[in-house]
Amino acid sequence: MTRAIKTVEEYLKELRQNRKEKPPEVKEALEVYIELWENAIKNGTVMPYEGIEDALAKVDAKGGLYKAAGD
Repeated sequence: MTRAIKTVEEYLKELRQNRKEKPPEVKEALEVYIELWENAIKNGTVMPYEGIEDALAKVDAKGGLYKAAGD
């Protein structure tokens, strides 16, 4: 059976849902992480509908998520 490719949008949705169950420090870190991904989407580095593996390759090519979010 072939596993379906998770999109960036699905990945972020899971992160948002899971952060509710975490301690405050982890919630804060997840919020920052999610915001970086959202900024990478806003600036066009990645698209919400693309596979997370492809998106990670694009983020890596930019030098990491922080740099990808700041472009």
